[in-house]
Amino acid sequence: TSPAVGLLLGLALLLGFAAQPAAAAKKIPVNLRVVTYSGKIMFDRTVNTGTATIKPTSACPTLGGRTGPPRTVTGATGLGLLYQASLKYKALRPLKISDSDFGFGVCGIGGSMAKGEQWWSVYQNYKSTSTGAEGVKLKRRDSILFFLSKTWAEPNPNLLFLKAPTKVRKGATVKVRVFEYDTAGKRSPVEGAKVKGAGALTDARGYTTLKIKGKTKLVARQAGLVPSNRVYVQVKKNGKHRK
Repeated sequence: TSPAVGLLLGLALLLGFAAQPAAAAKKIPVNLRVVTYSGKIMFDRTVNTGTATIKPTSACPTLGGRTGPPRTVTGATGLGLLYQASLKYKALRPLKISDSDFGFGVCGIGGSMAKGEQWWSVYQNYKSTSTGAEGVKLKRRDSILFFLSKTWAEPNPNLLFLKAPTKVRKGATVKVRVFEYDTAGKRSPVEGAKVKGAGALTDARGYTTLKIKGKTKLVARQAGLVPSNRVYVQVKKNGKHRK
């Protein structure tokens, strides 16, 4: 190989290695929700996430895991999202994670530990995942839910989803809609759901209306189902609201 060709190959390798950390460091915005089987919404906001180095801190009796040295999870993953969010937001601490031959496992989030038959299940874009959080690969604007299931012996409840405008005139009456997702990610309208501030439950097509008097946080609930995402409604001075 000539010196010139060797130099070019060396530069190519150098640039390739230099590009890898930059790619790994790139973060993307993902919505993270954490909800318990009792209906408590522990966390719901968008967090930037990417490659994460995670240290397991719990033996996690329900999973049979162990503590151990830190491991790096490359790229944006469900577990990396949860871990990086816990570094920034107190509501997710303490975060208890174990390690095992099958990968990382989530033991407890924000003081809510999985006990007995309980376990933390993961949903990506309102569909139950087939892998643990470490194996969930994320894309920009994905939605991830960590749900503390009451027991592995029964199916998880379906998930509610609330669709509502995010900016309206003060005093405007707005129409919102509630859907239900099954574990396969199939969506259907929900009748009888309660939306905070609405005078009536949702109709057969999932609709109800409410009057916005100021900055409002909306959530939909129905017995036996996982509470919906939060929608924050801002008030604008002029113009029509978006449907």
